[in-house]
Amino acid sequence: MISISAPTYDLSGSIISPAGTAIQQSASRRASRVATLDGGATPVDGGWSDADLTFECRLPDPDGSHHLALTRLMRYHSTAIMSCSRGCYSVLLSNLTYDRGVAVCTAEVLEVA
Repeated sequence: MISISAPTYDLSGSIISPAGTAIQQSASRRASRVATLDGGATPVDGGWSDADLTFECRLPDPDGSHHLALTRLMRYHSTAIMSCSRGCYSVLLSNLTYDRGVAVCTAEVLEVA
């Protein structure tokens, strides 16, 4: 199950899909390495945070209503609240597509909601 809604009140700003899924696409560390003058490297590790997660949301949508609602959310709200089996997050929605009755978008986590 997946739920996506506007961060503030919006009469048409929510989607609930019992058959929808949020598939984790990536989780990375905030780390890099810096070359040193002796030919080695020094790691700079900023750790890990929930804000490093990215999800692919897949919503079965035979009539296109979820696609229209997601388009509206992306147009009028800079962020959204996504709730899935893993947790509840404040997200940035992007890369919305509609293919063969399935609305697909990317949800980049900003913080745990």
